[in-house]
Amino acid sequence: MINNSRKRKHRGRIVTTFAMGSQALYDFVDDNPSVAFLDVEYTNDTSVIRQNKQVMSINSALQVDLSGQVCADSLGTKIYSGVGGQMDFVRGASLSEGGRSVIALPATACGGKVSRISSMLAPGSGVVTTRAHVHYIVTEYGVANLKARSLTERATALIAIAAPQFRQQLAREAYDQWGLKVST
Repeated sequence: MINNSRKRKHRGRIVTTFAMGSQALYDFVDDNPSVAFLDVEYTNDTSVIRQNKQVMSINSALQVDLSGQVCADSLGTKIYSGVGGQMDFVRGASLSEGGRSVIALPATACGGKVSRISSMLAPGSGVVTTRAHVHYIVTEYGVANLKARSLTERATALIAIAAPQFRQQLAREAYDQWGLKVST
C-alpha cells in the first residue's frame, strides 16, 4: 500500500505538478488535502527529490541502444514530446539514500515489427538520459541492471530483455557495430 508515510518531505501527501486523466482522477484530487500541487521548479529539483529515502523514479522511453543511452523524446529527427523531468528524477532517485531509477518501455513497436532496444539510436535521436545515469531498464521480458556495468555486460543484459525475435540480430549488430561479443 502506498500512503506516503515514510517520506521526509511532504509526509503523507501526494506531490505533483499537474494531473491529466479521467473524471475519477479529477474528483479524487479536487480539494483533497492529501494531494499537493506544487511548482515544477520545486517538484523536479534534484536537491528536493533526493531528500526522501528510497525514491523510485519510473520513466519511459521510445528507444534504448545497447550501451544504455535512452531516447525519450524523438525517433530520429521526428520529435514526439519534450524531455520533461526524466533526468531530474533519474538523478534525484540515484542521489536518494537507497533510491533507484527505472526506465520502462515495451520491447517492440509497430505491432512487434520494430525492436525498441536497438544497436544504436536512430540517427538524429536525442539522448535524454545518458548511459552513465541509467540504472534499470525494464521491458515485458525482464529487467536489465546497467549500473556500473561494462559495455559488453550492458549489451548482454539489454539483449536478454529484448523481444526474442530480435535477440540474434542485436547480438550480431553488437559485434558488427560495437565490437562486442555477446551470446544469446
